[in-house]
Amino acid sequence: MAAQSPVVLELKNVCKQFPGVTALHNVNLTLCAGEVHALLGENGAGKSTLAKVIAGVYPPTSGEFCLFGEPQRFNSPHEAQKAGIGILYQEFNLLPDLSVAENVFLGSEPQQYGLPVIDWKQMHQQTAILLARIGMSLSPDVRVSGLSVAQQQMVQVIKALHQNARLLIMDEPTTRLTEFETRDLFQIVRALKREGVAIIFISHRLEEIKQICDRATILRDGQVVACIDVAQTTLETMATLMLGRQLSERFPRRHVPPGDELLRVQNLTRYGVFEDIDFTLHNGEILGITGLVGSGRTALLRAIFGITPVDEGQFYIQRRQVQIGTPQEAIAHGIGLLTENRQQEGLVLDMGVGENITLASLEGEPPGPLIDHAHEAELTAYYSRQLRISTPHPDFKTRYLSGGTQQKIVLSKWLATGPRILLCDEPTQGVDIGARTEIYRLMNELVESGIGIVIVSADITEILGMCDRFLVLHQGRVARILTPAEADEALVLAYAMGEHPDD
Repeated sequence: MAAQSPVVLELKNVCKQFPGVTALHNVNLTLCAGEVHALLGENGAGKSTLAKVIAGVYPPTSGEFCLFGEPQRFNSPHEAQKAGIGILYQEFNLLPDLSVAENVFLGSEPQQYGLPVIDWKQMHQQTAILLARIGMSLSPDVRVSGLSVAQQQMVQVIKALHQNARLLIMDEPTTRLTEFETRDLFQIVRALKREGVAIIFISHRLEEIKQICDRATILRDGQVVACIDVAQTTLETMATLMLGRQLSERFPRRHVPPGDELLRVQNLTRYGVFEDIDFTLHNGEILGITGLVGSGRTALLRAIFGITPVDEGQFYIQRRQVQIGTPQEAIAHGIGLLTENRQQEGLVLDMGVGENITLASLEGEPPGPLIDHAHEAELTAYYSRQLRISTPHPDFKTRYLSGGTQQKIVLSKWLATGPRILLCDEPTQGVDIGARTEIYRLMNELVESGIGIVIVSADITEILGMCDRFLVLHQGRVARILTPAEADEALVLAYAMGEHPDD
């Protein structure tokens, strides 16, 4: 960021209130051209709310909002977009059955000679220029449904650039990217920075903030507690400012060795997705599975839980062969699944927090048509304390909570069933550093009680820090089974990319 870069955005004493909740209180923020500015804070601190205020989704309750020196008050995202503000949400805003070009120009298609006929040639040419601008080798005609997660993220970027965004908000842009794909995204961020685009970058991964950001505004309970120079601030200081307390250990230690065999899969195969998968999970063990996007890691968990059928292979629970063809059979065998897509598969968004937490566990109560609301309230209070789920009240709709809080509710739902085997697909995705450590601590307590946990994660640091052993998948096959003691991030990534460093 140049020393005399012009101010793009200035917020003074911005407040945002919802019924019964003050989400933002007297927030001040200045953003300059060519600056990558981080928003940091725990889940529920107000980061996403502030981003939506800037992007015109929510009008501020009070305060001053200036863009390029002019006072603004947007009544819709469209007005913010016209003013030069783009936003990339955690959940992709793309139409999968349309091409890249059609998604980029949706609602602004060029016309031929002023007639109501789309100028397809011009649309494809301009899309190709935008793709080249960010160094992306991709045909404008390819369908979005055929793209990887990383490529879809890049399409969102060029869509914002097409809309002439001079201020780009990136809300958890790397959540579903591998480390390799994150590097590509950061190259694009640096290129946009050189062009003078101002970027607000929201992430729970502090290592990423150190790599890509110039300054950071730290929020706690809707208020700014600090604005820091990232290069001059340690990760530990950032975490302490976010949490309001010191973080003693990122990966809490576990003091129990793995025990007897709990789960075994043999020759598990789903044609075209994964093949000949063998592994064993023991009592008191955390087993990891990692690999690049498309390696089969999520598909493998879904097959073990009975969501998708396998073509070959056997399942064994405590050395006894069992059939798992449906989620109901998996649950009956003591298996729970924390899915990657919490909003579509993990929660009923229009139900309250308590109802979601107890959704999978109340079937185990005495039979009858009535719900034991006292026990429901007891479970809700217990897991809200254990995972520090902060909500206005237990009946508050899950839809209106932050992504990280939603993730903790999904985890609580499965813990309430008392599983013997817990399958976790990206269990800390979108979760702040404090809550992430609490989830790790809770997992350690679970395995110390005899539960076995399988973690699928693209975060190699998480795999190395939490797992006793882990599988590295490459194109649907096990490339290597490793322990943290014999591996580092470079070695894991090499196996995930199909290389053989030991040869």
